[in-house]
Amino acid sequence: MKSKVLLVTVALIALFCFPVQAHDDEDTRHEIAISYGVEPNTFWLDMYTDVIKAEFGETLDGEKYVGPIGLEYYYHTSPLLGVGAVAVLATNHQNGFRNNVQSSHTTRTYFSFMPSVKLNWLRKHNWGLYSKVAAGATYIRFAQDDYDDNGKKTNEKRTVNDLMFNFQASLIGIEAGGQNVRGFIELGVGEQGVALAGVRCKF
Repeated sequence: MKSKVLLVTVALIALFCFPVQAHDDEDTRHEIAISYGVEPNTFWLDMYTDVIKAEFGETLDGEKYVGPIGLEYYYHTSPLLGVGAVAVLATNHQNGFRNNVQSSHTTRTYFSFMPSVKLNWLRKHNWGLYSKVAAGATYIRFAQDDYDDNGKKTNEKRTVNDLMFNFQASLIGIEAGGQNVRGFIELGVGEQGVALAGVRCKF
């Protein structure tokens, strides 16, 4: 399901961006981007939670982490500076076992919204270098289905909703392509990941 959403979003960006005529950098004020990253902050939060579960005798298997999928918008107040926001979605599914019998199925969903600033510190005709920082909040939804001693699903379901502070600091970003549509990669730390890649459109 998440992969279908990602593909549809990329297709919509492409349909919107490619008909746009090329502009000079001074006239290119708006920017949208979609990305996929690895090892976001919530990934490490999950790892910590899994260690706690292991301390109480529950082993984990079948873990599937999807995301982080990032969607960004910036308005460039000048060729150097862009201000906007970043939205990020990530999910984690896993099964818990006790004495080789399934005891739980857990789904964690993380949605983040973070105001952001982007600094374009090297701008060329078909490529550029930049840095960005974002800070905001992550909505966490934890849902767990419990199983009985025979591995059969019970009617018990636990749901927890919470908020946490989150951020993204991309120390270096590299973009390349046309004047309006470019691919990019970033290295840094935060909810979009320690490394991420995607496509952006400027118009």
